[in-house]
Amino acid sequence: MSTSSTNSPFRIREADLRELERNEEFTVLRQRLERIEQETGTLSFCPFHQQSCSPEELSAFRLHRDILHAIFAPLFKIHKYATQVASHRLQDRKSADAELAFRGDARSAYSWLNCFLAEEHDWCSTQGCPACVVLYVLDSEPTIRITAVACLLSDYIQETVVPDAKRRLLSFDFWLGAVETAVREDQFWGDAFWPEIEYRAWALENGIKQLISQCLELRDHKEVHMDRLHPGCTTSCVAARGPCRYHVRTIALQPSSMARRQLRMTREEQEWISRAVVSYWRLLCRNGQRLKPLELTMHSPRPTFPRTRSLTS
Repeated sequence: MSTSSTNSPFRIREADLRELERNEEFTVLRQRLERIEQETGTLSFCPFHQQSCSPEELSAFRLHRDILHAIFAPLFKIHKYATQVASHRLQDRKSADAELAFRGDARSAYSWLNCFLAEEHDWCSTQGCPACVVLYVLDSEPTIRITAVACLLSDYIQETVVPDAKRRLLSFDFWLGAVETAVREDQFWGDAFWPEIEYRAWALENGIKQLISQCLELRDHKEVHMDRLHPGCTTSCVAARGPCRYHVRTIALQPSSMARRQLRMTREEQEWISRAVVSYWRLLCRNGQRLKPLELTMHSPRPTFPRTRSLTS
């Protein structure tokens, strides 16, 4: 959809509007954005929309912009927190390798978020004209996907990341429904496109949930590690047979990637040799005669990899 339109493509039911108005956290957020617009002018309407839109249309664009701001803000927090966890985990690596701290779908989700938030930082932070920000949602597949994912994650983030918050935002399922309706009714995207974008949104949502879970695991591991390094626990006496001795707790060393790779290759080589010896011995027992080593050809099993759908496509 072109950003030159004067109508928001998203429609909200009256019941959901009343819920928004009653939500204290959302009211505080709207007041803060309004104050920023008045003080700095960075969130004001562009000349085209300021002149072309009616007061009701301008009000609708502001409301929809505020909703986008509410659902996008947690994604920035997740990305920032994951980056901090990764930098602590990979102290000897460049910041460009931060995704290596995670595994599986969490790594793909972090890479996708990292690229998208960097390329669309101003839009995700809802900078500029509210109407242009709202209309840009339907500009491309990634912008639609990130909006859907932000809606899907809204409840999960509040329950997992900030469970003790005094004020909580309401569920944004109603906005996901508004996005679906807008996509299906859009002349460019059409009704047939939504199932595909929904599938990709679910995949990215799952990846971000795994990213959050792995961040919490790494954080807990760091806290346990720091507890072990507490001065009061550095030295302890351990009873043992023979002469009395002291056990000193040492810092667990993190092996480098090269060391881990060499260790894995060594283990694979040992496993292959073990299988070769077993196979050779079985042939000797079955044939009842000594075979020359060159008569036996060993084939290591070909590794199989599960087929996965790329989250960056």
